Amino acid sequence: MPSNKKPRKARRYIPKTLPLTIRHNEEAETALQLAPHAELMKLREGYGDEGSWNTIVARLNIGLVAANAAGKEDQAKEIRIGLDAMLKVQTRFDKSGKWGLSGSDLKQVGDGLVLTDNLQLSLTRKQFAQAIDYVWQHAAK
Repeated sequence: MPSNKKPRKARRYIPKTLPLTIRHNEEAETALQLAPHAELMKLREGYGDEGSWNTIVARLNIGLVAANAAGKEDQAKEIRIGLDAMLKVQTRFDKSGKWGLSGSDLKQVGDGLVLTDNLQLSLTRKQFAQAIDYVWQHAAK
């Protein structure tokens, strides 16, 4: 007869990361939305830099991927117009050495950021996280 009659406890799987639903709170989600708008204001006022440009372009890229994945073609077109405006900003910087926006560029980029913010609110966190991962994997190359 065995000396220990207690049954062994089954091993439980403990994930190494937090579940997607609790990785960030509502404040962090709001901060994710506000950071590109703050960088856009820096560019508008004339003291933006390459980091500002990268922040805005990354956010618009995430919005474009999310819109295409969700099948929202009209929103994807608008976000693409904002990305094209940011490419004009970079071209202008290459020629003049200053980061800045024209009035039409500001409107187009602002519209693209607002659409991305609305997409973030309308999609699940998992869908939006997949868009972020996609951009992160492809932009790093």
